[in-house]
Amino acid sequence: MPVYPRKLKKGLRYYYKFEFQHKTYFSKCIYENKFEAKRAESKKLEEVELNVRNPDLFKRTSITLRAAIEERLDDIKVKRSIGYYKDSRRYFKTLLDTVGDVPVIDIKKSDIMDLLLKVSTDQQKKGGENYTVNAMIASYKALFNFVIDKHDIEMKNPCNKIKLFGINKKMKYIPTDEDIADVRALCDEQQKMLLDFALETGCRINEAINLLVDDVKESHIILYTNKSINSNRVPRKVPRPISLDISGLEAGQRVFSRWSDTPKFLEKKVKALKQTAWNWHNTRHRFASLKSKEGLAIFELMSLLGHSSIRTTQNYLQLLS
Repeated sequence: MPVYPRKLKKGLRYYYKFEFQHKTYFSKCIYENKFEAKRAESKKLEEVELNVRNPDLFKRTSITLRAAIEERLDDIKVKRSIGYYKDSRRYFKTLLDTVGDVPVIDIKKSDIMDLLLKVSTDQQKKGGENYTVNAMIASYKALFNFVIDKHDIEMKNPCNKIKLFGINKKMKYIPTDEDIADVRALCDEQQKMLLDFALETGCRINEAINLLVDDVKESHIILYTNKSINSNRVPRKVPRPISLDISGLEAGQRVFSRWSDTPKFLEKKVKALKQTAWNWHNTRHRFASLKSKEGLAIFELMSLLGHSSIRTTQNYLQLLS
């Protein structure tokens, strides 16, 4: 059975590819010479033949979905935010409850699609959109990529070629002055300061709760955000909001140390007041809309919001009613 060369940046590498009982098996392009590739191919062929003769034995030695989920969550806990960890844990539980604790090699694209279609149907019945479904697709794809790479499993990611579900995009609701005043009336002093901070800076809520006393200067503050997965935090300066009070706090402390994850009080109070739904992200859109109305140049607004693309900033801009 042949092996194949491929020219990569690190030099010429080889991979194997063969068919067995109408199924194609192939390796990563990692072998430095034909001999290594042929030896790996022979070993894989023995494994495949053993699987055919005794499939139950092979499945018992294959990593199961529960084990894969536990390993992926441990990885996420170190590398990602608390919110991302909690969302992933919830999506993984849904997958595990649906397909069971089976070997990951047994999970098919049809299993994933059936689950996604069910969640999408449930969301539509509630009048919702497919944001959760699309987040699940990304989460599951990352899960299988992680376990395939870590354990060098010869299988295709069952999420490959699953397209994102359609979303009917709507104009973001901009909370009015009256909406904000009514919510503030129900807040304690710390909640008021966090809400005012978000409204005055247009920050992402995780940027606010991670703000340190050291990042507060006389005329400005420094906010940090991650531009992409596993990237370094990128700082930006924004004018210091009038509402911010750090008296009594010491260097190294978080300004909003009461919260370690996205605060839930805002949405609860909005719901209690029976207002049109709005949350922390809506305050960011409000900030962008107000600054645009004041005539702030789009490139300056892009800098304040911490966007890397002007197209993203343009999506934020809407006229206030």
